[in-house]
Parts: sequence; structure tokens; C-alpha cells
Amino acid sequence: MGMTREERLRSLILDRYASVRQFSLHAGVPYSTVMTLLARGIGGASFDTVMQLCRELGLNPFELYI
Repeated sequence: MGMTREERLRSLILDRYASVRQFSLHAGVPYSTVMTLLARGIGGASFDTVMQLCRELGLNPFELYI
């Protein structure tokens, strides 16, 4: 079975940054928001937040749904 969207997102973050906190600072998204999305799912996140995260990672948002 494959990784969930949240597991994939966490993996991408930790591949490129030393920690989720460091990523959140670079992305301009509060750490608590990023942790909530990773724990509870990105499905309910605002479009703007998902776009900020994807922009920082150089990721097409549709890639999270593949």
C-alpha cells in the first residue's frame, strides 16, 4: 500500500529541510498549521495554504493526489 498524502508531504519536507519547523518558517505558514495538516489531513486545508506549501517545495499541487 502506498503512502498517504500527508506521509508523502512530510517525507518531501524532511528530504529538503532539517525539520518541519524550519520548513514552516521558509514557507510562511505557521508551524501549528503545518503540523495539523500532517496529523489530520490536508483535505480540509485552504487552497491558499496548500499552494504556499507546494510552492515552497516546488511541487505541483496535483502531485499530492497521484
